[in-house]
This record gives sequence, structure tokens and C-alpha cells, in this order.
Amino acid sequence: MDIQWDDDCEQGWQARLAGLPTPALRQDWGFGVAMQGLAASVGRAVVSDGGKAIAAAQVLQRRGLRVIGQGPVWLTPVESAQKRRVLHRLAWYAGACIITPNEPVAGMGFIPLITPKSYAIWHINMPPAQLRQTLQGKWRNRLLRAEEVVKPKPLPRQALQGLIAHEAAQRSYRSYKNLPGAVALDWLGGTLAIGWHSGGALQAGMVFLIHNQHATYFLGWANQTARASFAHGPMLWEAALALRARGVEAIDLGDVNSESGASLARFKLGTGAGVVTAGATCLVLP
Repeated sequence: MDIQWDDDCEQGWQARLAGLPTPALRQDWGFGVAMQGLAASVGRAVVSDGGKAIAAAQVLQRRGLRVIGQGPVWLTPVESAQKRRVLHRLAWYAGACIITPNEPVAGMGFIPLITPKSYAIWHINMPPAQLRQTLQGKWRNRLLRAEEVVKPKPLPRQALQGLIAHEAAQRSYRSYKNLPGAVALDWLGGTLAIGWHSGGALQAGMVFLIHNQHATYFLGWANQTARASFAHGPMLWEAALALRARGVEAIDLGDVNSESGASLARFKLGTGAGVVTAGATCLVLP
């Protein structure tokens, strides 16, 4: 088994990720660039066996810690035993190696640290009329009523900066963590920012990061008026249509851990999104 580090250019790396069945934001080249802007070192490994590339992993490195999120990406069908060997091989280097794979992994040398999370993945690569029918009935009815009032539109950069500021204040108040909102201002793959204005002021907004043929929900904010109006329904629907028009096939709406918010999970799954369960976050021993 052989590992080549940092041989790919952006185009080559993105080509390896093309066609993934589910979004993997943390393996995208743009994510690595964003993390470098936040003072992390980034390595991109391609693992080969018998001269054939079988896996790719973007690795964040900082202070003796290496982190692989949503990876490795498997480039060819690989048996479970060989996947474990690849992960052990990636853990040979100095420092602790933490992985959160897209699928469960277990065995000797894998020490679970955080239990697995499930994510809502909304496949939108179908005609709009058909996509509308995949919405759950109650969700679709609420959307229909909300659309009479809420008219979302794409946000220009200045309005996006305002939305980022609103979300930062909301994050501080609610004490949750996320990447800095400013990441959206210069995301390499492009972004979609959509919002609803009423009375001359922004009432709510959402931002999606685009990576290859996928997109990931990045941040959102809504004031009390917007929440009472189910504003996130029309915004998410219009975002799906806009992303579909830009070639996006699936949207990662985020985790659906019921302990952190059952109503939010119901909102995400009301789109007809499927649930994908990732593997547990593990310390991998070499």
C-alpha cells in the first residue's frame, strides 16, 4: 500500500470526488483552502494498492492532531478489511489521528469518541413538479400558505454580509458552533445566499456552499416574524430550485439528531430527504 501526498491539483482532486453518492463537504478542495485561511495545515493523500488508487483523504493538521472528516473517499469498491487497513495506514504519521467516516467502521485500533450522527440528504435531481410531490403533505401545505407572503430572493454580497452578522449574533446567543460565516464570502465552489425582505429589512436568510454536484446547508437566520411565517419553507424550496438549475443533485441539510432539536429534524425530513448515518468519530491507532 502506497500513499502519495499533495500530488493533485485542484481539478484533479475535484475529479476524484465527482460522482460521490452523498455530499462530502469536508473532503472538498475548497474546504481545505478555507481551513488554510484559518491557520490549519492541509494534506491531501491518495492511497494506492497494487498501483491502483483506492482512496483519497483530505487531512487537517494542527498541533499534533490530524483530522479526517467525511472520509476517506473510496475511489473504487473496497472490502471492509481493506478499508480498515487504509485507515490504520493513514494513522502511521506522528500525532493523534481522528476520523469521522461517511460509513461505520469498527475493529481493533478504532476507539469511538463521539457516537454516530445521521444527516438529511435531499436529492433534488428531478423535475420541479416531481420534486414538489416528494415533499411531505403537511410540509407542502404549510409551504403553499407561506408562499403567499414570503417571497425569497438571492442576496447580493452586501446583504449576505448582513445575514452573516445576524447569524453570528444568533450563534452567540444560542451557544452553538459553526465555521466562521465569512467562509461563505470567498468559497471556491460558489455559494447560494437567499433571503426574505419585508418592510425594507431582512427577515430571514440561508446560505449554501456548493461543491461539485452537491451543496451543503451552511448557515441560516430568522427573526420571530419569519419563524411565525414558516419563512424557511419557501426559502429552502426556492434554494433547491436555484441549486438544481446550477447542476446540484443533492443537498446536505445537516444532522437530524433528535436530541438537539426534534422540530428542526422534522423540518429537514419534511422535504422528503433521506437519512444517512455516518460512522462514529474515532481515534485510529496505527
